[in-house]
Amino acid sequence: MSEEKKGGSPSPEQIQAEIEQTRAELADTVDQLGDRLTERKQQATQAATYAAAAVGALVAVLVVVKVVKKVRS
Repeated sequence: MSEEKKGGSPSPEQIQAEIEQTRAELADTVDQLGDRLTERKQQATQAATYAAAAVGALVAVLVVVKVVKKVRS
């Protein structure tokens, strides 16, 4: 893209080519951001699942402790 019209101005073809290149780069960036967002959502979902499992296990332990205490008394 070193060819320029007299006076140092880029030609319309050069401007169009730069616009297309910028558009392609922007599309790649948006795709990368979308992929990162999807990955973060999956991580958050997995973390929530683990938290729910931990809470469920804690409730189960508390119920067992309460039942054992009641049986012993």
